Amino acid sequence: MILKRTLQSICVLTINPNTTTTVILQVVNDDGSLLPCAINAACAALVDAGIPLKHLAVSICCALAGSGSVILDPTKLEEQKMEAFTYLVFPNSVLSVLPEGSLQVDGELMEHGIITSVTHGVISVDDYLYCLERGHAASGKISDFLRRNLQSQVPSDPSKAA
Repeated sequence: MILKRTLQSICVLTINPNTTTTVILQVVNDDGSLLPCAINAACAALVDAGIPLKHLAVSICCALAGSGSVILDPTKLEEQKMEAFTYLVFPNSVLSVLPEGSLQVDGELMEHGIITSVTHGVISVDDYLYCLERGHAASGKISDFLRRNLQSQVPSDPSKAA
């Protein structure tokens, strides 16, 4: 349900209102951070399929160790040993198909927002905010990686597309 609602929030549903898009994900191996991996894979698949998106969603897992340190993208074993962990989904960037004014919510840029947050375990507000900060910083690097790799699939000159 979390995956479905996250994907629905980034898809432009008004362009083809009488159509259904089905996303099927098959888990081959679970080495931790399964939900963020599924969200990132589904977003890449939607882009590859040409489904119109408001923006990409970039997902990451932040695990909180007993010492207060944060581990990004923990393995399954690390997740089990952690005090708490949170799955965070951020909008990719301000590069969007939405009109310029709609990129802000209450005067704050959408790229500073969060799409989805799921927390497991007990975590203080300060630790959660620290996870948000670290996750947002890491999501910027993931966004750059996705943009470079997804743009390399799109021909730069539409007249050369065969």
